[in-house]
Amino acid sequence: MSDNNLIQTSEFMAYNNDAIEYYTLSTCYIEETCKIKLNETKQRFYDIKRDPYIEIIDFEAIIEKRPTEIDETSSRVLKYKSPSFMASVTFRFPPIHSNECWKVGFIQACDCMIFQNQYGDFGFSSWEFPQLIVRDVSMINDSCGRNYPWYGSKNQVVTIQGPINQQTEHTINMRDLFVPWIPWDIPTCEGEQSCLTHIYRHQRFYVWLCAMNCTKNELLIIHTIRWMQTIEIDVKPDLYRGIRATLISNPEPEQPIFLKRNIFIPSCALQEPSANNAQLLIWKPTQGEPLVVVNPKYRDRSTIKYFSRYLLKK
Repeated sequence: MSDNNLIQTSEFMAYNNDAIEYYTLSTCYIEETCKIKLNETKQRFYDIKRDPYIEIIDFEAIIEKRPTEIDETSSRVLKYKSPSFMASVTFRFPPIHSNECWKVGFIQACDCMIFQNQYGDFGFSSWEFPQLIVRDVSMINDSCGRNYPWYGSKNQVVTIQGPINQQTEHTINMRDLFVPWIPWDIPTCEGEQSCLTHIYRHQRFYVWLCAMNCTKNELLIIHTIRWMQTIEIDVKPDLYRGIRATLISNPEPEQPIFLKRNIFIPSCALQEPSANNAQLLIWKPTQGEPLVVVNPKYRDRSTIKYFSRYLLKK
């Protein structure tokens, strides 16, 4: 059986894009002078003795100290909004006496995602990254997918084009949160029956503050941040909407950690696919064969391997 026969699409009923601020294609502008080949990018840790002196004035990374908000107003889906991860840095960049082009910004990658929605004895649905499931890569780039490798194209990265005869000051920031829609009914049905009983999501990320010399295609890692969130919700399907769902995980999330030692960025985390484009939603019934409900927007060898291993009948 071909994998095309196993695929259904239900974009409205199941939705899992993280909230990322970015310009649309009509307004996004990237400097032509800064085009680079990411598969040839060299990277190393920032060295104050040999590299341009980037003066960090203020650097903060936090997760909002509030519970996940649950929205049961829709008759078809449960929605929740997680606390936001926010990072902001203000820095001064030294004069550039040559024609060099620099970028300073945030790069984020996900190395673990468990996101399962239980529907009683019927089975469960699971959002998955095929690339991580088949272990072809260790991380996956988490960005808007339009300005690799940077997290976004708006406030998350700044371009500094030389020559500039004086020091310049810049502020960049990023924000990430989870805002999924989870069907009350079994996701293959697209109905309004109340079958959802439990939601569990655990996701881990690395965030790097980096400076890239685009002229030399060299990436300098300045700081590395580790953050994660766990969200668990119990659902009583027999109750009325508005009182069905209860947050049972810790209402105050763990705060991000600034690593004492930087780590390198795997090459897979600098290039496509982005997390939002790679993910798929699979339905795994208690009885019967698994079925993909939402297709990945991006397919590669890992996706094909995933389909062959977990979906195609021998």
